[in-house]
Amino acid sequence: MPARYAYSLNGENYTGAFAAREEALSAALDAAADPMNLNPPQTVFVGRRVEADPHASGHARTVLREMAWQAHDEVGATASGYLNKLGEGAIRELDGAIEHVLYEWLRKHDLLPTYFRIEGISEHPVPTGGLVNGDRVENDEVHQPGQIVDAPQ
Repeated sequence: MPARYAYSLNGENYTGAFAAREEALSAALDAAADPMNLNPPQTVFVGRRVEADPHASGHARTVLREMAWQAHDEVGATASGYLNKLGEGAIRELDGAIEHVLYEWLRKHDLLPTYFRIEGISEHPVPTGGLVNGDRVENDEVHQPGQIVDAPQ
């Protein structure tokens, strides 16, 4: 899966899933310039989304231990050696099988994580300047009230 990027207007809450950092930055700058934004940011942030681990792996030893305890509870000390001397290869094989089953179950029931972590954060200043006839003006020139200013061509 290609890396995905998200943006934030405050450095904490990230949104979006963009294929490239530049796409996320463009969306961030558009969001920062939204006239409905009562407190427009001076800086936006772009980071790489790291999808969450569903934690479906690494459960073989726990399952085997639980199976051995249940056998011991059922028949007593005669089951004390049950599943005790397994090789690492057998445990890895079981781990892979359990991971596959858990992942497919999570997917089937739409329970895979929807949260993500952000890494590789870059900070970008929001360009100053207003809008003239819907076009962004990138200068800080101040004019007298009532003075007519032509929009850039």
